[in-house]
Amino acid sequence: MNTLLADRDHCRILGDTAVVCWAENASPSYSSLGMMAMFGIPENHGLTEDDLSKALDSLAKGQPCSWMGEDLQPGQHFYVLGLSPNAARISVRFFYRDTMGKFAAHLQQHAKALEIDRPPYDQEPLISISKIVRETLNFKERNPKPSPQLSGALLRAALTGAPYPSTLLHSIASRIHADQKVTPNRAAILKAYYLRNASTLSNHKEILDMKLNDDSNYCPYVLGRLFATLEHIQSDANSEINTTIRDRYFNAACETPEVVFPTLINLAQKHLKKLTPAQQINYNKLLTHLFSKIDETLPAHTTLPEQGAFQIGYYHQMRKFYTKKDKED
Repeated sequence: MNTLLADRDHCRILGDTAVVCWAENASPSYSSLGMMAMFGIPENHGLTEDDLSKALDSLAKGQPCSWMGEDLQPGQHFYVLGLSPNAARISVRFFYRDTMGKFAAHLQQHAKALEIDRPPYDQEPLISISKIVRETLNFKERNPKPSPQLSGALLRAALTGAPYPSTLLHSIASRIHADQKVTPNRAAILKAYYLRNASTLSNHKEILDMKLNDDSNYCPYVLGRLFATLEHIQSDANSEINTTIRDRYFNAACETPEVVFPTLINLAQKHLKKLTPAQQINYNKLLTHLFSKIDETLPAHTTLPEQGAFQIGYYHQMRKFYTKKDKED
């Protein structure tokens, strides 16, 4: 155990937990692949995300793959152990045993669930477990630490296909509420959580896609798109503004749409007057299109899953705006 703990190819630290893995035949190539699949490829390692994806794909299909000069077998038994300090003793947080092929299949499902449309400067095919945990931290704290329960449950979900822990959703929702910012990683985590976990969004899986779904009439998702549009109108009308509607109204619009959106729409009418005729026509077409999808009164309050749909809709619409700018550039 001390030998495994001292070897970076066999051990990584996740929060307060030491994650140790090994293969039944003791070949280091299996643990190297397993660690990179869970925690990402270290810098200057000479391997790419594509190499990792191809290796996992072969193993998941029950086929051997070549990795670090060795042929890895999908039927090889693999072990993942989580240890953490507990006073003067060691506590076993988790211990998973399965074939390499089964682990590879679950890790691929996990990676697929996290796929989302990203800006050109942020092309990240694989969001590692440690990066997901990092998204839950409050870096304004002096010594931010992830929840030990979250780290173990998240790793279990990735390795076994179990539902993601509810603490993941609440942690990401708290960070979005505090920062009023939906980053690509946060949007990807929300999408993955609702795809795998039973929730009210299970009836609206059309919004849980990589890119914007223009056919969806799900009100919270459409309202997220509408908020992004109103923010973009303000940005085009006042490019040097310091405080945007996102800074002032994002959380309120997400949680109490009935109260906030009438104010935002009135503001947008003033902002539209500052734009060129062509811009006014384009934005009015989009606003009319979005309004036509709202066939119910605005909700007075939204549930946590509905807020997640709002945030995903906001992210998708923003990416749509900036995808056009990327192509023009």
